[in-house]
Amino acid sequence: MEYKTQTRQVIMDYMVNNPDRIFKASDIAKNLPSVSLSTIYRNLSRLEKMGIVQIVGAEENKELQYRYTGPGRCQTKMHLVCKECGKFFHLDGPALKMLQLSLQRIKGFELDQQQSVLLGRCAGCIRHA
Repeated sequence: MEYKTQTRQVIMDYMVNNPDRIFKASDIAKNLPSVSLSTIYRNLSRLEKMGIVQIVGAEENKELQYRYTGPGRCQTKMHLVCKECGKFFHLDGPALKMLQLSLQRIKGFELDQQQSVLLGRCAGCIRHA
C-alpha cells in the first residue's frame, strides 16, 4: 500500500472537484501554484499506476492528458472527450451497446469500455468555432 502525501491529496481533490474534465499537468500547475510541475508529474505517474487516474492521450505538443477514474468510477462507461475544452462525457446505454455489438460482430473484438476514449469536439466548441 502506498503512502498518501498531502500534496497527492491536493492533486486528487482538484481532479475530484472537476469530475468531467481531462487535465494536463500544466493545467493542474496553473490551478495549484503552490505545487511544482515536477511534483505534479511525479504524483500523476503514481496515481496512474494505482489506477486512480487514467492517461487519456496526448496533445500535439506531446503533453499527456489525464482523467480521474477513482475507485469504482466510470467502470461501465466509455468516454467521449472534447479535444478543445477537455470536457468528457459518458457514453452508455443503447449507443454503447450498439458499438460493442458491432465491433464484436464485425471484427470479433471485445471493447474494454473503461480504457476506451473517443476524441472529437463537443457541441459547445463546435458552436463557438
